Amino acid sequence: MKKCIFMLVVFFFIPSVLFASNEIVVSPNLSNVKIFLKGAELSHAARMNLDKGLNEVVFTGLASKIESGSINVSGKGDAVIMSVVQRFDYLRPVEKNPRIKALEESLDSLNKSLSLNQIGIDAFKAELDLLAANKRISGKGKGVWLTDLQKTAEYYTKRHAEINGRILDLSLNGKKIQKDIDRVKNQLNEVAANSRKTTNEVVISVLSKAGGPAELNLSYFIPDAGWQPFYDIRVDKINSPANLNSKADVRQQSGIDWKDVEVVLSTRNPSLSNEKPELSTWFIDFQRQSSYLKMREYAAKSAAAPVLEEFDTNQSAAPHKAETMADYFDVNAKQLSVEFRPQIKYSIPADGKSHYVALQEFSIPAGFEYHAVPKIDGNAFLVAGLTDWAGYNLLAGQSSIYFENSYIGQAYINPESAKDKLSISLGRDQSISVSRESLKDYSEDKLLSSDLERTFAFEIKVKNNKKVAVKIMIEDQIPVSKNKDLAVKLVESSGAEYNPENGKLKWIVDIEAGKSVSKKLVYSIKHPKEKKIEGL
Repeated sequence: MKKCIFMLVVFFFIPSVLFASNEIVVSPNLSNVKIFLKGAELSHAARMNLDKGLNEVVFTGLASKIESGSINVSGKGDAVIMSVVQRFDYLRPVEKNPRIKALEESLDSLNKSLSLNQIGIDAFKAELDLLAANKRISGKGKGVWLTDLQKTAEYYTKRHAEINGRILDLSLNGKKIQKDIDRVKNQLNEVAANSRKTTNEVVISVLSKAGGPAELNLSYFIPDAGWQPFYDIRVDKINSPANLNSKADVRQQSGIDWKDVEVVLSTRNPSLSNEKPELSTWFIDFQRQSSYLKMREYAAKSAAAPVLEEFDTNQSAAPHKAETMADYFDVNAKQLSVEFRPQIKYSIPADGKSHYVALQEFSIPAGFEYHAVPKIDGNAFLVAGLTDWAGYNLLAGQSSIYFENSYIGQAYINPESAKDKLSISLGRDQSISVSRESLKDYSEDKLLSSDLERTFAFEIKVKNNKKVAVKIMIEDQIPVSKNKDLAVKLVESSGAEYNPENGKLKWIVDIEAGKSVSKKLVYSIKHPKEKKIEGL
């Protein structure tokens, strides 16, 4: 009776010269791949006929880097798995990459053409030498008829011109062939650099009681693979839903091409520690203020800075209606991650380059409003606020923005920091003008005993040159004091919403078509007159 055995043994490396004489060497099929944010799990399967007794089954042609602790072997058949060993084979012939074969064949053909071209040049040069050696047209003491001399001269002139013309054509053709050879060599060097130089193998010792067919399954983790989320966000027109296309930027340099395999994209990251954090005793003590502030500043920057890998995000600005892989993906929410599982197979070469795969396509409700920060920029920006986005399993990543069927630019979205809305800037609207000018009549400096009070005043104007009314949020700010001797006072804000903790002011106004609005901002700063203010 057949039975299924699951194993687990000691893993170690041994030199390739210790091969057993009764090895059964198989190149297992790559059946499926699970790609994590960093790393991937590869699964192979193979069938073979076992001899009675102990068999050494060698799985060859595996990924170049394998974490030995992740190797897992299982089997089906009347046999027992005795041990599992990982090793590198530097002697076994490696099957060439099909792309390398094709490039080498192309290179051989070009070299042959270049050689034949050179043979033609040499033949014509030999004929020139022959003509030069036979210039004499008369014997000793004999004259030459004028007509014979003319015919001979015409022949030499015509033939020289023909030969030199052919040599010139062949020389130009040789240069063209050489350029093609150089291009193929460069491509061959690039492909060969990413190819596996040694054969990674796993040797499985299997004890078969009676011999016969068996099936072995091997899985392992590799670090040279991963994926990152990437998004296309398209808004056809204002007040319409946003179409969000979620894609995966997949890369792998495992040493083997993934051809027509089942691929699962997981949001897990095995490179992160799985150890539960432990609290240590929290000691506090006095320290110099400058060091303390530097530590706080460094900690804030470290916490805020996202860790990202660089990759090429150049996308075509042309919208497409074609069917994508998003039409063939199932989304499975696991306990600790989300998996995107395709319904069809596809291929990813081991070239380390980006390969984009569509994951999901959905329409998200969006609200639209204009934002302006006239202190920094004199334009109004149209912003789409995506709502009900939390159920789409979005991850932080780069996005390409399209509005009204035109490419706008790129933005980084981070759902983890978003609150009720996921804000997406759709770019500047030149038909709304924004200005911020200083009001000299309101700005003044006053001496108050030992203090100096300085007043600053600005007028903010927004004009709507569009043919429809717009709602716009205008933002500005006043400084925030960190010293009790430095007093900041908001004198006038034209009804702005003011946050004293960060000094920011916000106006939300409706502006009719062709109309404009203005807001006045006045604040004062009082401080000892002998002290200078930093950051003003």
